[in-house]
Amino acid sequence: MAPVKQVKSYEQDPDLPTKFSVPVDTEHKSKTIRLFSLCRPHMLAFHLNWLGFFITFLSAYAAAPLIPVIRDSIHLYQFEANLAGVVTTAGTVVARIAMGSICDFFGPRYAYGFLLCLTAPVVAGMALVTDHIGYIVERMLIGWSLAAFVICQFWSSMMFSPNVVGTANSIVGGWGNAGGGVTQIVMPYITVGIAKYQPETLAWRYAFLVPACCHVVIAFLILAFAQDLPDGQYNHLEKSGKKAKANPLRELAAGLTNYRMYGLAACYAYSFGLALDNALAPYFEKNFGFNITDAGNLAATFGMLNFVCRPAGGIMSDLMGRRYGMRGRIWVVFIGLALGGVSVSLMGVCHNSLGLTMFFLVLSALFLEGTCGSVYGVVPFVSRRSTGIVCGLVSAGGAIGGVMNQAIFFLNTPAHGAYVLQQYDSFKWMGCAIVFVACIGVAPLYFPMWGGLFCGPKPGVTEEDYYFSEYTPAEREQGLHLAASNFAFESRSMRGMKRLAADPMFPATGHTVAKPGAEIVKTPVEPKVANGNGAANGNV
Repeated sequence: MAPVKQVKSYEQDPDLPTKFSVPVDTEHKSKTIRLFSLCRPHMLAFHLNWLGFFITFLSAYAAAPLIPVIRDSIHLYQFEANLAGVVTTAGTVVARIAMGSICDFFGPRYAYGFLLCLTAPVVAGMALVTDHIGYIVERMLIGWSLAAFVICQFWSSMMFSPNVVGTANSIVGGWGNAGGGVTQIVMPYITVGIAKYQPETLAWRYAFLVPACCHVVIAFLILAFAQDLPDGQYNHLEKSGKKAKANPLRELAAGLTNYRMYGLAACYAYSFGLALDNALAPYFEKNFGFNITDAGNLAATFGMLNFVCRPAGGIMSDLMGRRYGMRGRIWVVFIGLALGGVSVSLMGVCHNSLGLTMFFLVLSALFLEGTCGSVYGVVPFVSRRSTGIVCGLVSAGGAIGGVMNQAIFFLNTPAHGAYVLQQYDSFKWMGCAIVFVACIGVAPLYFPMWGGLFCGPKPGVTEEDYYFSEYTPAEREQGLHLAASNFAFESRSMRGMKRLAADPMFPATGHTVAKPGAEIVKTPVEPKVANGNGAANGNV
């Protein structure tokens, strides 16, 4: 028999303090979110995380509200502008898949630094565009920066405990996605401000230098001050043997062979509003006759609501998860996606009324952006070994959905394309497609230890059975599977309140576990006093 490697959960870097400023679980992940704190490592990573994603979203969709100006400057046809919106989203698909492996192998800090610095000169390069080909290529290359979403969700999942991970993921994702709304307001005003001193044909070009500089600044802050994991940096923990080095091929295989990932990717594909981010400003300009700044302000409503709606979806996922377990989280995804599809269709139906259009736009944002948050309340539990890969593949599903929706519903115009589809009709049919995906994407989701949308759990299956199965027999013989033991233990909270109350292995019932995966020791019920790290007595 091969010697057993004692690879457990991440052990703490001895150079770091032994106590954290927030209560933590057995993996030293934060069990709470303190929005007004910058304490290191958890909350500093939290804020740098959403800022990094925010600036990439702002950059990727900075051109959308400026299309009327850019169109006149480089003689761009509307069909070419629509195509550029498609390739912006398409450009991120491969990048998002690759970014999952980069996160697993190098850690989120280096992944962010690499991506932001790589795309900064591309964003600045928009100032040099002279024709439609250059514009389309630039939009595609800038779209790579949207792979930051993978890093965003991976890093948050590494820093926050299962009881709040849905909320944490939804807040950093929602605040980051809000960059797509902020850019609808900020870029026109930057352009108008520069146009006071420069010709308008140059003003919009100089405006792109602002987000390009922000890329560099935020990359520096992340690399200089942030931390990969609660217990230290990837490279230090791997060199000291306290963290097993990632095996990209095995982790990719574990992610690709988990069918739950595909269902969540389909849901995310039709809840992620990339097509709407691209289509709303031109829609308000054409359908209601607004100028560039007013159309941008109205279109910004959808993106800006990410500040509230996406976190609301994550919070609802966590609340339902605490009471009803994983089945509650899955129901939140289904209800939100179905109602979001209905709202998008009704927005198209009411195209003659600005008031009703805005009402259903707000409802669409509430349900669809909330669904984005609730989807990433489920994603961290799909795979412990391949968290980065699953985050990347599900987010790539969002990008693919954006491309499909943009291409099918918004690419064709009366002057170009195989068929004529007015934009308000596009909203109607896209809404129908969203409802359909809600039905076929959520129903198959099933975790044997927790259950699914309609079915309960399989008797006798535990969290350890599920997460240890991601390792081969040879790896389990070496003890590599023990890296997932703490996470499996913390994930028992996804059984729901009723099952937890009867769980002989959960501390609340008077049983403690000396070490996750070790022999269960029965102890009398005693008051539990939190130690310095926020863990209850008897928990490791």
